[in-house]
Amino acid sequence: MRISEQGIELIKRFEGCSLTAYKAVPTEKLYTVGYGHYGVDKDTVISQAQADAYLKADLEKFDRSVDGCVTVQITQGMHDALVSFAYNCGTGNLKSSTLLKKLNQRDYIGAGEEFGKWNKAGGRTLNGLVKRRKAEKERFLEDMGVLEYSRQKDGNLSLSGNFKVKEFACKDGSDKILIDVDFVRNYLQKIREHFGAPVTVNSAYRTSTYNTRVGGAKNSYHMKGQAFDIAVKGHTPNEVAKYAQTLGIKGIIQYKGFVHVDSRTTRYWAVNDGTAKAVSGF
Repeated sequence: MRISEQGIELIKRFEGCSLTAYKAVPTEKLYTVGYGHYGVDKDTVISQAQADAYLKADLEKFDRSVDGCVTVQITQGMHDALVSFAYNCGTGNLKSSTLLKKLNQRDYIGAGEEFGKWNKAGGRTLNGLVKRRKAEKERFLEDMGVLEYSRQKDGNLSLSGNFKVKEFACKDGSDKILIDVDFVRNYLQKIREHFGAPVTVNSAYRTSTYNTRVGGAKNSYHMKGQAFDIAVKGHTPNEVAKYAQTLGIKGIIQYKGFVHVDSRTTRYWAVNDGTAKAVSGF
């Protein structure tokens, strides 16, 4: 994977660009120039074109380094954040970090929380590093989309404050689980917090075989890990559907005992009391 333009801009913003050599840390033997390019002599002066060329070459190196130490599926945002982190803290620190350990255990949320711990230099917390780690964390957790998990290995991992991976497993007992993590974090968690009551996930990911067995739609969002049938303790499906509507969820179907929500991009709201009827609101 290669760093995106968004990732490059993140690095440029925090590194800054100097066309004359400087020492980032007084104890370093060599000097830095351009966008944090280390290893030049003190009298070095370069052009903007050379600064850009140094950055391109350095990023290619860090792209390879990140690819070499990550063993799980990651998003573009995760790769961008990891390259920025390694560029600033060093590949060695990334390889030995709890951040990487959690990431390679598919604990994506836990890994994101590790960025903020790397905010010190010389034993002091630096505001610039606090801001950079925050930006990297946000990029890391941005647009996570659908991720694959293992029921056996990852079941107890947290996806948000109140939801764990195992809650989204297929009811046929299969190990593979697909989950739209963004939807869980941005919508299901908000539903949980709004009502202040437990949310039961009646059905989430379905294998194609199980989906056929229960009579699911041929192209069901459940098979993509993008649909969730939920019930909120002490609250009616209509109450839940009404609140889901305020969140801007495009796919909402109110059933007698639960509410189906999904991450489709074209709005479809309906009430199903045996037959689905499209509605303009709940």
